[in-house]
Amino acid sequence: MANKKLLYGILLFLPILLAGCGGNRLTYYDSLNNLISQKNYAAADKMIEDNAGTFYGNKDLLLYYLDHGYIEHLAGEYQQSNKMLAEANRLSKDYFTKSITTEASTFLISDNMRPYYGEDFEQALTHVFAALNYMYLNQWDDALVEARAVDQYLTVLKTNYGYKNTYKEDAFVRYLMGMIYENGGEKNDAFIEYRKALYSYWDQKKYFGVEIPQDLFNSAMTVAAKLQFNEEMDQLRKDFPKQAAAADLDGRFKDTGEIVVLHYNGLVPHKIDNMLEFAFGKAWIYVNSVRTEGEAAETVNTAATAIRSIAADTQIIVAFPKYVGTNYNIVTSIVEIGDKSVPTEVVENIGQIAVKSLDDRLGRVFAKALARAAIKFAMTRAAQQKIEEKTDNAVGAFLLSSTVKMAAAMTEKADKRCWQVLPDQIRIARFHLAEGTYSLKCNYYNLNGNLVYTDVKENIPVKRGQKTFVLVQSIN
Repeated sequence: MANKKLLYGILLFLPILLAGCGGNRLTYYDSLNNLISQKNYAAADKMIEDNAGTFYGNKDLLLYYLDHGYIEHLAGEYQQSNKMLAEANRLSKDYFTKSITTEASTFLISDNMRPYYGEDFEQALTHVFAALNYMYLNQWDDALVEARAVDQYLTVLKTNYGYKNTYKEDAFVRYLMGMIYENGGEKNDAFIEYRKALYSYWDQKKYFGVEIPQDLFNSAMTVAAKLQFNEEMDQLRKDFPKQAAAADLDGRFKDTGEIVVLHYNGLVPHKIDNMLEFAFGKAWIYVNSVRTEGEAAETVNTAATAIRSIAADTQIIVAFPKYVGTNYNIVTSIVEIGDKSVPTEVVENIGQIAVKSLDDRLGRVFAKALARAAIKFAMTRAAQQKIEEKTDNAVGAFLLSSTVKMAAAMTEKADKRCWQVLPDQIRIARFHLAEGTYSLKCNYYNLNGNLVYTDVKENIPVKRGQKTFVLVQSIN
């Protein structure tokens, strides 16, 4: 029985050797993002389909829908994008629920062998992009439903699972909700969301590095003035003196429409292996803190029989995922419409949210990762001992033992899956304009302030009292 459990424990970790041979994920996404940067969205979609068996197997099915959904969002295929994002959201919730309910019996299985259910912020962004799709389609009620879903999702994480995340509120979503309400003439609700957005940006600036958008403050003050919320306006001036000093509300009471330009800039960071060494004795302490059931519990008991032969100060390797930034050239943009020129402001720092969200998640799984590594090390040592006891051929014993060691080392890989086609940041520029049809230029600048290139969008309709959203994008 012990030998059976020993073999089971070893085999838990061997499949990753084969899984790692499926292709180079970074190379694949380099090629995919190159097509996206060229705005060749049809070729990007085809690339996903052509590589479905390599990079989007059963365990990575969520990424198939996420990548498709975002590319179709960029391509202006908003209804198809929402179908993909809705399926991604359904899968994510299903995988997450199953991972919670089966954790005690399956925690020994490497994260790479589980279905990927996404980082917290990735799940929230499925609703963000769905909301934007509906806004581009002028389906404002549906957009509001998706925007509210982000707040609901983050609340569920806090209340049901006790997650103390840094990413517990999304200021950009509040900003969007304010614009949706304002577009529908619901000024009171618009003011509430604009005010929540202001304080959310204020609270999260130290984590995500996003300044309070000036135009957000302007919108909050404009709506408050229309509602004659004088006390609230005084409070906002007091709490946000920098924005109050720069406020320009001239022309906002006129009967105009608006063009809202969203600039998706750069590429989100991607994950790499972060290899850390720990003393076996310290790592084994975490084994007793992890609840196990079934086969996993029996494997832990088998591993425990081998620990007497392992020195407490023996170093073992534990792999955690780590985000690293993706280099890109564009650092800012300026939008021109007629004789008006407006610099964009960062409203969502997805890259920094990604880094902080991963830090939060690693804190929750640290004990399990160390426990899993300690058990794997003990099982490897037990396997070596059994090989040496049962094999008379010294050369054969050495080769088998070396194979077990190599397998243990090679299976120590972090789960580096992530939504790699996302922008690093979302920027915004807003124009109040008379009813009519307009063209715009978006000028992209590098760190030295040099103009790199320009995007042109034509035939943009503006209706009185309504907002028209325009998407531009730069990756390189």
